[in-house]
Amino acid sequence: MWKQVMAAVLGALGLSAFKEGPLEFTAEEKKTIDKATKKDGFADKFMKEYNAKLALDGANNAIDKFMEEQGIDPAPPEAKEDSKNNGDNPSTVLPNADASLEQKLNAVIEDSKKIKADNEKLAANVEKLKILPDADDPEIIKGNMNKGNIKHSATHLFGIDASYNEFEGRPWNQAAKQASLGQNITAETDWTNTTNIDKINQDLQNYYRVENQKITDTLLDGLVMKKYVELISGVSDEYTMLSIVTGEITQSMKSKYLPKNKAKFESEKGKVRDIQIDMTFKGYELKKLEKSYLKKIASLRITDSNPYKEPYVRYLVGEIMKRARKEDKIVMGRGVWHNNPDRSVPASFMNNADGYLKLIDMARDEGKYIPFKMGKITPVNAKDYIKDFVERIPYEFRKNPDLQLVSGGNVIRWYNEARKLTEGTIQTYSGDIMTVEGFSNIELVEYDQLEGSGFIYLTTKTNEKLLTDKPGESGVLQFEKAKRDIDAFGDYKIGPFIAMFGRKQYDAKGYNDQIFFSNDVEIVTDTYVPADTNDATPSLSRHHSLIIGAYNTAATNITNLDDAIVGKKVYLLGNPNGFPSTVKNNANIILADGDFVLEDGNLLVLNALPGGKFIEVERRTGTVEDTVTQVVLADGAASADALEGNNFVTSSNTAPTALTNISNAVEDEEYTITGGSDTNATTIASSGNFFLSAAITLNDGVFITVVYSNGKFIEVARG
Repeated sequence: MWKQVMAAVLGALGLSAFKEGPLEFTAEEKKTIDKATKKDGFADKFMKEYNAKLALDGANNAIDKFMEEQGIDPAPPEAKEDSKNNGDNPSTVLPNADASLEQKLNAVIEDSKKIKADNEKLAANVEKLKILPDADDPEIIKGNMNKGNIKHSATHLFGIDASYNEFEGRPWNQAAKQASLGQNITAETDWTNTTNIDKINQDLQNYYRVENQKITDTLLDGLVMKKYVELISGVSDEYTMLSIVTGEITQSMKSKYLPKNKAKFESEKGKVRDIQIDMTFKGYELKKLEKSYLKKIASLRITDSNPYKEPYVRYLVGEIMKRARKEDKIVMGRGVWHNNPDRSVPASFMNNADGYLKLIDMARDEGKYIPFKMGKITPVNAKDYIKDFVERIPYEFRKNPDLQLVSGGNVIRWYNEARKLTEGTIQTYSGDIMTVEGFSNIELVEYDQLEGSGFIYLTTKTNEKLLTDKPGESGVLQFEKAKRDIDAFGDYKIGPFIAMFGRKQYDAKGYNDQIFFSNDVEIVTDTYVPADTNDATPSLSRHHSLIIGAYNTAATNITNLDDAIVGKKVYLLGNPNGFPSTVKNNANIILADGDFVLEDGNLLVLNALPGGKFIEVERRTGTVEDTVTQVVLADGAASADALEGNNFVTSSNTAPTALTNISNAVEDEEYTITGGSDTNATTIASSGNFFLSAAITLNDGVFITVVYSNGKFIEVARG
């Protein structure tokens, strides 16, 4: 009968079967069913009874299985052999086959009522079984889950025979069992108790011995790597990649044997760096972590084979590592390694390891590859810039399959916007693309650590690696009771690695033997390494951007800088710990406006000259940057003057006014124009000297920021 009803509804909807789970008809489907049955509200009634029967069938199956396991006959008395086929059982009586769907459904409802009565009798049997002793074999317990069952033994969480899953002495496991069954949580963990701290340490080590790969995976969970980066594990210190390179080997015919080949092995070494986690928790903070775990366990729909039967120790490691994963993602791109094991203050995570950009920067300085001198990429030149960049690469290499051109997302947007601007009206225009136009083998790959930098590079998709060590059990995480607090500490290793930049052969010149290409934009200028304590001549051997004063114990005068690369800019940022350093104007460091004190936030930019000298390029003070001086434009002003400043505010105008230029602008400088009045508010069109996303009216408080590049003022931001 029920099958006939379902068949009729399925036929009305043109379906062969319903999807799994409860029904939820759309308004359109309900209308179709009601029309087919000629009965308003039939669809809602059918849906309600279908879902009730679905839940009932699941309950019956679970109870029957349970009763069978206990050796009790699950069949109700009314369904015994003597009434099985006599038609006496109302649940077997079918209504007339020609009856209406409404009548058929009513008959099914009567069936459901009878089955519910049977289940009440079965439930009474279940109550009697509750007094049976608890066996140590996993028991199937019906919890508050939507589907499936959870197994726990009398002694172990999830019925998994491992010490870290034992209930004894582990209230967090007892609480997890209660949470999984929908019970009130009565098990309480005192995280200020040394015994519990010792137990969780023991569990971490035991879990690692049994499931070392799962812990290794957990340490890397959430680590978002750049696309096309290969993970190489098991590296404890260095990883070396060798290649053999040769000069010319062929020549014209001759009478003598004249060998001319020259060959040698070249290697690129990658290094993993030790990273440490030192954290201090209050007892209530560990309690919060435990509660989060219990909520997760209670909300999961766990089945016997579900992989989320997660021990608390693994959850604990994962939660603590979440922040580390975010930091590692940034370090992989823009980190600069610096180690000072004797420091007395925590170091920046940015100094954990050399990221891909630092590796590129060092390779460029060391001549491992030659960059293209192309200047900056902008929204205006993006299409031609990328075309020019690719066509500078030797033909034999740029035709290789599986190449990637890596940039920030802003560059890819500029590229496609420029394509649309020049090709959008052409019939063959295909919209945004993620390969270089005309080079389907070169994929445009977005890397968030390059966003806004203007730096782009091209290489093979197999050239970038991430090295990591497989941690030992003592290097995962350890907890230690310290007075009222709990310390957590651990160690792991990572090391970004670029396998090859170029194969510099004996007789080759130019770009023919490179497999890595880039423009010449400055990179990693905003990642700093700390200068040594009270250093009067800081070294630039490790990096060209230094943070000065953090380790000072006395005010210090800087009179020179060591180990500079001629032609490279040097960035000195003040961050004193009460004792600032002063850069002195002298024969070695030529400053435009005299000595410069590196107070907190003050920045000095120098250019390294031949002969160990430096000359000032720019200086900024934190206080000046925080207080922006605005130049007020006169009534009706159609132009601003960059000699007066970088920030302008308009006035009320007696007539409509359009700003068309900023005179005396400096290449790559940014300028901001802010509206100062709604009266005939100044407008700027996207034409002439200005290249904007759209024209703008500078009402009171409205602003636009532009950068001056190649003779145009290009929009950077508006608001």
